[in-house]
Amino acid sequence: MTLKPQASWFPWVLFSLLFSYSVGRYLLLYPPFPGKSDQALLYAGILFALWSERKAVAASLLRMETGNLIFGTALVAVGCLLYAIGRFYLSATVDVWSLFLIAAGLVAALAPPDHLRSAYFIAFAGTVIVLIGWAAPNILSSELSLAIASVSAMVLSATTLPVVANGVILFFGPYSAEITKACSGMNSIFSLTALFVIYLRAGSRRTAWHIALLVAYLIPVAVMTNFARVILLVLATWYIGDGFAQGLFHEIAGIGSFVAALFMLSLVDHLLFLSSSCRKNQKRLPYADKKA
Repeated sequence: MTLKPQASWFPWVLFSLLFSYSVGRYLLLYPPFPGKSDQALLYAGILFALWSERKAVAASLLRMETGNLIFGTALVAVGCLLYAIGRFYLSATVDVWSLFLIAAGLVAALAPPDHLRSAYFIAFAGTVIVLIGWAAPNILSSELSLAIASVSAMVLSATTLPVVANGVILFFGPYSAEITKACSGMNSIFSLTALFVIYLRAGSRRTAWHIALLVAYLIPVAVMTNFARVILLVLATWYIGDGFAQGLFHEIAGIGSFVAALFMLSLVDHLLFLSSSCRKNQKRLPYADKKA
């Protein structure tokens, strides 16, 4: 006697209802406008994570084999707790994080054990995108704007032209420039983090320490590239003019800093792979000497 696959669509129906309610409530309370665009994209991040792990999601729907029930149930429980907290504090960010964890828990509990890696990725993607991509900019942006203004003034005054920083405003000759949230590098953190997660998913397998180091480099890389952008904008204003610097060049510099950040993260990734390969070769040398 053969058993038919047990359908486990009901938990996913509940998840879909939670997701739809959260999105609808967010759009009702916070109608889309430029300042909230990044937060709205957090919901798109959930759909991307589920699409990238669609084989695991499909396997969990068919439930050919029981997964890790303890781990999956724990993720769902934590996700439900966060969802309740998000409802109480009216926090769309906590809502999104909870939905990531609930989806990861369903995959872990309902899909076969060989799909457990997909559950890890969904939970990891949600945690990184929410905590670094959205929370960090809101916590650090004002302090970083002040720091970048101060350091930019010191570097420029010591090398090319006299610049004075007063808070987040730079004064040089007849010009002034304000170091806004975007110039601190925090405004692009969400997009950079989302692309970084895609990069990790599509690339080679990495150890937990390798991934942790890459994540730790996200904010420093974004800040360094945007620091260079501020320097370029000040120099362009001084030598060419304010109209040029605040026009097309301003947009090109923003795109350039984003591309540079991705390149630097890719470079760090390759250096970590190279370092790991060197360590493995060093461990093999003693065994090779003994055989010789």
